[in-house]
Amino acid sequence: MSVWGVALALGAAPAAFAHHSAAATYAADDTIAVRGTVIQFRWTNPHCHVYIDVERGPFKGRTYTVELGSPGALSSDGWSRTMVRAGDDVEMIVHPSRSGAAAGLCRQCAMTINGRPTKSRTPAS
Repeated sequence: MSVWGVALALGAAPAAFAHHSAAATYAADDTIAVRGTVIQFRWTNPHCHVYIDVERGPFKGRTYTVELGSPGALSSDGWSRTMVRAGDDVEMIVHPSRSGAAAGLCRQCAMTINGRPTKSRTPAS
């Protein structure tokens, strides 16, 4: 391997290790409904996130973090950086964290924003 090949491989290694496996982090065979008020919507790479102040259920009174797809993937589904705003009432059906943390993955999930249904798709990780 050339010097450039080694440099390229070493430079890509941190990015490969930094990306997580959705199957290891979230329970793909389980879903839960999370309902509450949006605290923040982050339109960032590699994944967008919605932070929800949960109204009821086991996470009531806590901030629940929902991981979505990338801005590019969401844009192709008709999303924009202003689609979800702080103060919006949302309900999301998510794959919960395997660890029991207040976090979930929205992969091809149903979401209601202020009573308007929408869809999200997250590419397999």
